[in-house]
Amino acid sequence: MTRLYDQFGFDTVDNSPLSESWRTGPGQPAWIRHAHQNREELALNLRRARRHAPA
Repeated sequence: MTRLYDQFGFDTVDNSPLSESWRTGPGQPAWIRHAHQNREELALNLRRARRHAPA
């Protein structure tokens, strides 16, 4: 599937497993800059994400 996205000009990064999906949630670095980052920046922003304690 990632090859299809590449053909459309989108970069993809594997953010598996599903339990790590919080890394792309609102307020996280990958979310804030989602439209203006390349594959390397997205991977870096996913690593920069910090899980917030429930309120």
